[in-house]
Amino acid sequence: MGWVRHEEGTRQQSIILGVLAVALFMAFVFLQYEAAAVLSFGTAVFGLQWAYIKQAGKKLAYDNVFVRRRILYGGESEWELEFENGGLPIWGGTLKVWFQDAVQPMGSHNERFGELVEVDVPFTIGFKEKIIVKIPVIGHHRGLARLKKMELDIPLPFGDGHVLLEYQDRLLQEQMVYPKLRNFPFHNRPSSQKAGYFNLNHTLFDDPFQPVGTREYLPTDQFHHIHWKASARMQSYQTKIFTQVANESVLFAVNVASHYATIPNLEERAEELASYIESCYRAGIPYALAVNVRAAGAVPYLYLPSGEGQKQRQKALELLAVLSKDHSTMPFNAMANHLERHDGLPSTAYVLTDEKADIALITAKWGKRTQLAVLKSRQGREPA
Repeated sequence: MGWVRHEEGTRQQSIILGVLAVALFMAFVFLQYEAAAVLSFGTAVFGLQWAYIKQAGKKLAYDNVFVRRRILYGGESEWELEFENGGLPIWGGTLKVWFQDAVQPMGSHNERFGELVEVDVPFTIGFKEKIIVKIPVIGHHRGLARLKKMELDIPLPFGDGHVLLEYQDRLLQEQMVYPKLRNFPFHNRPSSQKAGYFNLNHTLFDDPFQPVGTREYLPTDQFHHIHWKASARMQSYQTKIFTQVANESVLFAVNVASHYATIPNLEERAEELASYIESCYRAGIPYALAVNVRAAGAVPYLYLPSGEGQKQRQKALELLAVLSKDHSTMPFNAMANHLERHDGLPSTAYVLTDEKADIALITAKWGKRTQLAVLKSRQGREPA
């Protein structure tokens, strides 16, 4: 569909042009050549202006491609709007864009309309010219900001008329702002009862790929653990010593439901969870994330399977960025039962909730199968 034109002032231009044409004809009839010369100049000016207002912007194209930029809270980014003009030049125009207030413009005149921000940018483009209009923004709060509307106001060279081009297609650019990363304390408790990759001093499992030394052979040692080179050098059997490892996988089960709505402290909960995710990322700890917000698909809630590294961090922060107070929630117990039946429980589970009494049965059952901690507030945790 592209642009929709709204012309204002063309009727007045047509009337003036008609009056000048009649006056020019009368000047020739009465042989008033000086007046005819003046009227000819005026008719030419208003005629060209009328032609300009009818053609300006008709061959202006906007490159509407999907772009999603990701920034941290307080980080800098920009909207990049690419235009190509195949028609008459546009001088002194004003480009107006509206976007959601998860990002705020920097150094531009803007106005607020509820959750939308309007920015006005000067716009000039020549014939067969391609330009990129950049609007710098800064991350204002957690969320997803989309371009919602775009208009181009083209004024007339003379007079008060103008052409308003309104872009009708859905604008595809987005800015995703991650939650603010705070420094909340987080202490992981790996399980010594499950095999894994986390180094631990007291555990039942060894990593056969990480030998760290040898010791004297004991009758209870396995034969294939004998270090033959060390045994030949020491003239007695030597057994390999391996790094002791434990399972350190973590599940963050988050309750954001308050009756039939979301909790009032949703922003604080998202920032708290983002800080724990950042701690796991820096320590190389694999983690999964489950939030009792309804979702379409085989898993009826927001769920991120266990993983680690930069890609897992990005997915987790994106999931938190799109959490909204307008989302529909589900009972935490229903999500917990689904997790237990379909995915099992990792070595450690952290439940983030403000209503501990409502999940007493779940925490009692989980506490027998995994190491469990209930994080009731941002400042501390209460062991289950």
